[in-house]
Amino acid sequence: MSLILRYLRLYRRDFLLGLLCLVVTNAVTLLIPWLLKEAIDALGRGSALRNLAFHACAIVVAALVLAAIRTWSRLLILGASRRIVYDIRDDLYAHLLSLPASFYARRRTGEIMSRAVNDLMLIRSLFGPGILSVLNVALLYSAGLPLMAFLDPWLTLAAILPYPLILIGVFRVSRTIHERSNRTQEQLAEISNDAQETLSGINMVKAFVQEEGESRAFGGLSREYRRRSLLLARSRGLIVTLMGGLDKVSTIMVLCLGALHIIAGTLTKGGLVAFLAYLALLSGPTVMMGWVLGVFQRGLGAIRRVEEIRAQTSDLPGDRALGAGPDVQGAIAFRGLRFSYPNGGRAERPVLQDVDLDVPAGATVGIVGRVGSGKSTLVQLVAAVYPVADGTLWIDGRDLNSIPTSHLRAQVAMVPQETFLFSRSIADNIALGAPAAPRSRIEDMARLAQITRDLPDLPQGLDTLVGERGVTLSGGQRQRVALARALLLEPRILILDDALSSIDADTEEAILGGLRDTMRRRTTLVISHRVATVLNADCIVVLEDGRVVESGSAAQLLARDGPFARMHRQQQIERELESL
Repeated sequence: MSLILRYLRLYRRDFLLGLLCLVVTNAVTLLIPWLLKEAIDALGRGSALRNLAFHACAIVVAALVLAAIRTWSRLLILGASRRIVYDIRDDLYAHLLSLPASFYARRRTGEIMSRAVNDLMLIRSLFGPGILSVLNVALLYSAGLPLMAFLDPWLTLAAILPYPLILIGVFRVSRTIHERSNRTQEQLAEISNDAQETLSGINMVKAFVQEEGESRAFGGLSREYRRRSLLLARSRGLIVTLMGGLDKVSTIMVLCLGALHIIAGTLTKGGLVAFLAYLALLSGPTVMMGWVLGVFQRGLGAIRRVEEIRAQTSDLPGDRALGAGPDVQGAIAFRGLRFSYPNGGRAERPVLQDVDLDVPAGATVGIVGRVGSGKSTLVQLVAAVYPVADGTLWIDGRDLNSIPTSHLRAQVAMVPQETFLFSRSIADNIALGAPAAPRSRIEDMARLAQITRDLPDLPQGLDTLVGERGVTLSGGQRQRVALARALLLEPRILILDDALSSIDADTEEAILGGLRDTMRRRTTLVISHRVATVLNADCIVVLEDGRVVESGSAAQLLARDGPFARMHRQQQIERELESL
């Protein structure tokens, strides 16, 4: 309800003007049956044709005024509903961008998309047709019932007798509508998620010939959505049928009693026609209240789901840090660092345990270890992707949690193994973090990342569109584009998370050779499964089961004959076997 009240206050001018137009609309609407009553009664009294023409003209003028004012009221209220949804969509998108990676690890993309698209359509219906109908019914009843009572109070009592039964039925069915509406929207989110995952992984689907299987799975989800939608439609249809049926009972009672009152002389023929017209004016919106109730139930459920996302907050202390961030030099210190991924409150084995490590500013540190040893997690913490405990990670002697996250990330560039490219040109992807960068700088970074050697094979060079997720490029080409993107930022801390894994050895050597001067000017953390990649690093850190088991220069580690030396010998043997 807080969301509803907030936007009603924000757009109160439009809603108040719309309400004023509805007051005028309903006043004119209720005037027309009264003019019809006067005309019929005048006809019964044998009035002149001029008198009848006056009433006819008055009805035509009232109808024209009614059409104009009603259109204006709808423009005001329905227009406000669209502006409200526009604001909610923008606020929701901005909020989604502010949430940390841990939120997206718990939520599926299709579910978020469903809430951002389908639920907002339901919210628009609530603020638009829903509120418009409720206001219209309230005004019709508040003025229509007194007019009916003025014409014939006993007939009015007979007309509204079925309405308590209508209300009881509506309240009973409304709970079912609310529950079924929520279940229907949840199933729609499942469909959206399945479609998003399948289309994103279409290459894998085709490679493993799973088109038929995916189609069957999607068909199952669609059938369940159809089943839930039909159950919801039955509940909504039951309300409409209930209200419409009881309304017809009311009309029959009025006709019977009204005829008796005319015979008794307590009601004129024109009065009965006007009474029936007023009853018809009330019965239409009353029957529509079944639909309106469904709109409100579904809209309130949609608001609850959107509010669930808006209530999510960042778990990164740096997002709450105040003040300007310090100049980052690049010195990194880990002090007894322990880390576990968020797991819904359940205890989880630490991914990193008791990590103590010092990285001087400007140093190049190689990080190696088996798969699952915690290498990627360690460098992600430096980029403030996940929260860490106070006092366990320091940048330039300052606790990471006291540095504003946005300021820190502006000084840190990370090239992950799994590269994501947007459906834009290569140049635009390189300039993602610095859109105002001159073309010459983009070309320099592309040359440094060895992209230029592939330009003859690309139809438009750096202006070639790469397709969704960079589908038109090879894995190595995508990694080099990501590397150029990071280098363009000129970060103080450069993180290469197995960023050259898809690149052949010759290209990797050329890239590393070109990067040596760049690395000397900034702190560089290099993760690699190839020992040869980190041999020239100032320091090499070996991780096992989330712990630092040894560190030192390549010469020192090889002389110790420990885990690093064993990895080096094993990879040498593998290269020799491959060369045979």
